[in-house]
Amino acid sequence: MSRTLGLALVVVAGCGNTSPATLVDPGPPPTNGLQIILPIVRDLEAGSDNELCTWTNVIADKDLAVRAVQAFQSVTGHHVVVYKTKSYQPAGTTRKCSDDDLTTVRFVAGAGGEGVAMRNEAPGNIVFSIEAGYQIVVNEHFLNATLQKHDAQSAVNLYYADPGSSFIKSAAMAIVDTSLDLPPGKPTKDIDCTLQNDIKAWFSIPHMHHWGANITVDHVPVDTGVSERLFDTDWTPEYTFHPPEMRLDPAAPKWFHKGDHVKVRCTWNNDTGHSLGFGPEMCVFFAQTVDDVNLGNLACDGGQWSGF
Repeated sequence: MSRTLGLALVVVAGCGNTSPATLVDPGPPPTNGLQIILPIVRDLEAGSDNELCTWTNVIADKDLAVRAVQAFQSVTGHHVVVYKTKSYQPAGTTRKCSDDDLTTVRFVAGAGGEGVAMRNEAPGNIVFSIEAGYQIVVNEHFLNATLQKHDAQSAVNLYYADPGSSFIKSAAMAIVDTSLDLPPGKPTKDIDCTLQNDIKAWFSIPHMHHWGANITVDHVPVDTGVSERLFDTDWTPEYTFHPPEMRLDPAAPKWFHKGDHVKVRCTWNNDTGHSLGFGPEMCVFFAQTVDDVNLGNLACDGGQWSGF
């Protein structure tokens, strides 16, 4: 068992009890895993969008195979994402996530949403991986759509794979455009990405925020050119936290082949009277993948591919 308290950050590994969180209750920490209780964030302004990154005191001394991530958030919680990085920061460092920060971290897994203990468990023999030498970073997103200030908090439990078990790593694919600039009215955005590698998806979702009206996701195979519609979703604010999902057996995943196109179209009802950028609104197709060839996480941002 190890326990470290620094700058209001509590990390508990393999213990039978835990320090109480004020706004969320993550229960006892996993006996084979890790619990992270993040600091309370005070006085989030009404209508504000807050994305914070916290560097924990955990630097993996061996490869960690994570079977499941369970997240807990108070009111205004949108998501919790576990990242890994070799750009170390002092334990307990918490700040608004910058573009520079997000270029130095790599996605592991996420879950969350206000008031619901969301658990993202890898199916079959799939695991989320944190390799030796990586520091764990937690990203938490609070979207205060209420008319008053709120305090907020997140916690996360990581459950490791059983010792001696065999597994395949999961990675991720994101189709996105971070250059969004959505004027008032009913704007539309089209994203068209050409696959650079074969990708096998076992989980996928569309993603928008409060002003979303509709999102479609189409897969166009290079060999046939015949479009397959994966999602055609009339958006509601509730989907911001719990979007429709497509889950498949990793042994029979959804294949995206090199040269295939993924086309995403989003429409919004922007009644704010001002433009909306990326963050307050999004247009994303996200998939978790069977990474048996070690491609890692791949994102297509406005047609350009990179790791994340």
